[in-house]
Amino acid sequence: MRNALARRITVLLVAVALFAAPVGIRSADPPVNLVLPARSSAVPADTLLDPEAAEWQGIPAQRVGLNRTPPLYETDPPAVLEISWVDVRIARAGRQLIVHLTWLDAAADQTELAQAPSSPPETRVLKEPTAATERFFDAAAVMFPSTAAGGAFTPSLQMGDAGQPVTIYYWNAARGAMLMDAQGRGTTRRTGASFRARGVHRGGRWLVTLEMSDLAAGVPLAFAVWNGSQQDRDGRKYFSVWHWLQ
Repeated sequence: MRNALARRITVLLVAVALFAAPVGIRSADPPVNLVLPARSSAVPADTLLDPEAAEWQGIPAQRVGLNRTPPLYETDPPAVLEISWVDVRIARAGRQLIVHLTWLDAAADQTELAQAPSSPPETRVLKEPTAATERFFDAAAVMFPSTAAGGAFTPSLQMGDAGQPVTIYYWNAARGAMLMDAQGRGTTRRTGASFRARGVHRGGRWLVTLEMSDLAAGVPLAFAVWNGSQQDRDGRKYFSVWHWLQ
């Protein structure tokens, strides 16, 4: 009787600890496989912005695993894990951080559209799926905390939170590059600023470079990829867990 009671108390205490745990991930001493080395380069940023520049071959790639979000709407097709990883290379050139992303994608979902205007974020509580399915495009993004870590935990992967906002460098194969910020799910907004980025689709894969402001070692980074062929947009995407810049 006493043993059974002791087991129940132990289970209860474990459950309370799990539910009381913060949503973020502890950032101290990240595992080796979650560390992203940044190579200092004497090559100008202008050169490294070419996704096919020969200099990138001398920088080792870190393969980052991707997870698939579930469908957003009942009319969405099944969320098949077609893109399971993205190769990441990072170079420091002057005061810039150049991030090189490579992932497999048989179809290039791209076109030429006018640059997205600087407008306020979506204000509707409920969004409706569009019938214009041909207007979904491939895209990629890098996210990191907007402010220095104030505690032992990273922001939520769901676009940060009110206490830990995030900055997002977003590239779209149709719209180009847009700098965004967010303070939680549904709060993502365009800042009106842009940055330099280039994308090349060749041989069934995307090669994309993003020019970011330099970040200090220890800053956590998360990555996302959208597949237009799967009608990806907004929160329907592929995403990684946090990795730490070295």
